[in-house]
Amino acid sequence: MKKLLITFISLSTIVSAQNTYRSYFKDQTTYREHALDITRMKVEVSFDTQKSLVKGKVTHSFIVLQKQVDSVFFDAPGINIKSALMGIQNLPFNTTDKGVWVKPNKPLQWDQTNTITFEYEATPRKGIYFIGWNVPENPIKNPFAIRKQIWTQGQGIDNRYWIPMYDDMNDKFITETVVTFENGYEVLSNGTLLKKTANKNNTTTWHYSMTKPHAGYLLMLGIGIYNIKKTKSARGVPMNLYYYPEYVDRAEPTYRYSEMMVDFLEQETGVNYPWESYSQIMVQDFLYGAMENTTATIFGDFFNVDERAYLDRNYVGVNCHELTHQWFGDYITARDVRDTWLQESWATYYPKMLTKKLFGDDAYNWQRRGEQNSAIEATKKDKYPIRYTGAGTARVYPKGSNVISMLSYVLGDEQWKRALNHYLKTHAYGNVETNDLQQAIQDKLGIDMSWFFDQWVLRGGEPQYTVHYEDLMDKDGSRHTEIAVEQTHQRDEVVGLFKMPIAFEVHYADGSFERVLEMIQEQFEVVKIPNPNKKEIAFVLFDPNSMVMKTTHFKKTYNELKAQVTKAPNMLDRYDALVALKDYDVEKKRELLMEVFRNEKFHAMKSEVITQLINDEVTNYQLLSVFNDKEPQAKLTFIKAYTGNNTFCLSAISKALTDNSYDVVQAAIEKICKLDAVNVKIYLPIVKDVYGMNNSVNIKYHELCVSNNIDANENMKALINYASNQWEFRTRNNAFASIKASGVYSASLIPHLFDAMLNTNSRLAGPAAELTNFLATKTTNLNDMQACFTAANYTKAQKDILMKYVTGLK
Repeated sequence: MKKLLITFISLSTIVSAQNTYRSYFKDQTTYREHALDITRMKVEVSFDTQKSLVKGKVTHSFIVLQKQVDSVFFDAPGINIKSALMGIQNLPFNTTDKGVWVKPNKPLQWDQTNTITFEYEATPRKGIYFIGWNVPENPIKNPFAIRKQIWTQGQGIDNRYWIPMYDDMNDKFITETVVTFENGYEVLSNGTLLKKTANKNNTTTWHYSMTKPHAGYLLMLGIGIYNIKKTKSARGVPMNLYYYPEYVDRAEPTYRYSEMMVDFLEQETGVNYPWESYSQIMVQDFLYGAMENTTATIFGDFFNVDERAYLDRNYVGVNCHELTHQWFGDYITARDVRDTWLQESWATYYPKMLTKKLFGDDAYNWQRRGEQNSAIEATKKDKYPIRYTGAGTARVYPKGSNVISMLSYVLGDEQWKRALNHYLKTHAYGNVETNDLQQAIQDKLGIDMSWFFDQWVLRGGEPQYTVHYEDLMDKDGSRHTEIAVEQTHQRDEVVGLFKMPIAFEVHYADGSFERVLEMIQEQFEVVKIPNPNKKEIAFVLFDPNSMVMKTTHFKKTYNELKAQVTKAPNMLDRYDALVALKDYDVEKKRELLMEVFRNEKFHAMKSEVITQLINDEVTNYQLLSVFNDKEPQAKLTFIKAYTGNNTFCLSAISKALTDNSYDVVQAAIEKICKLDAVNVKIYLPIVKDVYGMNNSVNIKYHELCVSNNIDANENMKALINYASNQWEFRTRNNAFASIKASGVYSASLIPHLFDAMLNTNSRLAGPAAELTNFLATKTTNLNDMQACFTAANYTKAQKDILMKYVTGLK
């Protein structure tokens, strides 16, 4: 098939004109010009943790790029510059709200080298984050109690808030980090730890340095109390895995497969891990999932799982995502944000490929289908292309990943990897644009893929096909199948007709099938498949296994769907038939769906059967075998969908209160307390000491106790405590949701809400503001809030933040 596919490509491109490279949307992003090429940045810092104060010195080594440079600007919003030097000479400077201008005594000339050094102080609300330093120690031993940490987040352009620097993707340099901090803490930064010096004032100085250049947004710090698991990949890459000393049991499930991921990505790309070592460090209150700082990934400790939480949401996919960035994002870096897909799409693609290796084809194809659905849903809102600053998450991550899968499908895996390896090595430690990838394919394979990049990367939208077929007799008495395909999506200057190789399969009642591959590119085309033996057609597949991202309208009879759902080789085709059966009466499909349920292993198939039969009293109790599954997905589908009172079903849900999955336990206690309310006092004690990730199960327990008037006052206090700054942000958010659901209110809650709204983490401040405004609809509550606001010793800046969030405060 791969040889046939490339034949199509060659025939279709042999008369193509020279590559053109254009954008169909006007983009606001432009290349940021810079007069200096920064070659090295040495950052030396210490901290006043109580004041969230950075005391720093940064030295920029540079080469002059332009013929004459009279002044140079460095990004430094809100930073207090104490002094500036050019080499060892004082350097005049002038600060603005965005940074600092320096003006050399003599204009700089082409290729001149020198250094510029700033001494400074900063108390930023972005870029560097001080966690837990002004919070009393939580007396409760719990993985999600607040900890004392410092960590940074440079992407997109936030390192400039704590380092005066040229903060853009298009300049790469070697970084060196020197950190002085109090004893008893681990300090991590990029590269190799060159030296660790014990000082006389109960501090330690940590000196890290990179050996290869990277973009400035990738510089990082992570400081806290950790143990470190030192390990290596199969090829010997040193790896340092940071974990909390009190929870050794969580280290293995959290970092599972970490070593083999390095081996996997080296094999997939053909490029050895491009840095000197690789570390990972978990932190609290992280703003995103994780961040791929060069050689040193930071990730949120909401991925710090035990064996039970591993079943629900683990770090494996995100771990691989961030590791992939060490090649795509760090080793090669997009020239500007228009080409962010060259980083994020690849970091989505390879975890999907790892899923295939670890968990099989069904799990892999299910991820592909999810990517396709996300892209198609985004197109309902706008038609932005992937290569566009405002493309949005659905395009830069899942759609781009699926486009890479299609590129591999079109080229064939062997050719694709050959071109990709050339692309990576050609641009090692440099900046790239989309055209560089397209050109690498042309240079290494001699294949012009401009048509592919034009429709999938530079243009927007996805194809929509309407398909039908006829079984026809030939003049000689034999038969053939004609499959008509029409592209029916709306076309304009941004979305055109799509050209893709698409497979067609005719499956016969005897179990055999015929397959052809055709390049479909016109608005209307007909594909003919011979049937010389006059076999009876069971069903027809258009693009089996959904290799092309698209929407398809292909109406089929019940008998065709029945054959497809039981006989199609690929799970996605069986799943599509199963979903199409939802429009048929239960009486007609009951036995068929139970056959599917018994034969299928993948959770999505089981869940779809459950969804269609959950209200069928004849069969729903037969679905209870899902409670024997290790995976939680189908169990969750049953619990959340069930609304009846069948004794067997209620018994199964109540037994799920001791399930290995925290998510299943939480769903089960919520559902059983609703369906069998008279026995809540029996059910609730079963989960009293189950905490779950971010204390989600325990918080739900307290919520249900309050709602059912069981020790309401004590359980209300527990919920309010979980809302306090003694906990990390996801625990607090869980508490906010339960407080709202249970109707809990006390004036003692208000300081916790105000504290959350003043937090630099918008993922905490936003939910806190939502709950505060919900509670403030009652005048007595708003009066309590105003009293707290007036009595507290807030700064003007803090008062402005609170008044922005809460309607009615003054």
